[in-house]
Amino acid sequence: MPKRTLTREKILSAALELIDEAGLEALSMRRLGQHLGVDPMAVYHHIPNKDELLRGVVVDVFSRMPVPVCTGTWQEQVLDWARAYRDLALAHPNLVLRIVTDARAVSVAAARINEPLYAALEAGGLSPREVVGAVGLIVDYVNGYALAVSSAKDASDTFMAELASLPAEQSAVQLRTLRDPEASKLDHFEYALSVMVAGLTTAP
Repeated sequence: MPKRTLTREKILSAALELIDEAGLEALSMRRLGQHLGVDPMAVYHHIPNKDELLRGVVVDVFSRMPVPVCTGTWQEQVLDWARAYRDLALAHPNLVLRIVTDARAVSVAAARINEPLYAALEAGGLSPREVVGAVGLIVDYVNGYALAVSSAKDASDTFMAELASLPAEQSAVQLRTLRDPEASKLDHFEYALSVMVAGLTTAP
């Protein structure tokens, strides 16, 4: 049997597979070696430690995020950036949504994807203070949305059943609103994002 050729690219790809399948906590050099079918020590010849492994995965994943083309209004560019980041977060929630507690990993990620967002907001006439606030608002919203979608896929049915079990004085308005046909068609992400972007130029 030919000897398996190990490369940095194969290691990072396998590490991402592990994270996607079992979560960030499952990532270790030993388990990665098992996943690749090699001695864990072989991994160290390419990547010196777990911190560098995580950094490599973050760089690889976030470098794939499409950079919005600078066409249209600045608001449209902000919306395009947020959609691209949402898609990335939903594609790899075990990575994107867990590194928020790792300052180094977050810095590596943000440095690679935030420039188009900063540029669009600056083009909209926002001051540096307002740009910083807007970036935090948008990133936090997308993270929260992706976390909700990835971890609570059946929450809507459960919530409606819970409301239906309550006395009318606690649930009547909610049930009437949520059962409205127009409300059920609402794209929550697009609606909330559009409201946020529209309000950026009127923020205090």
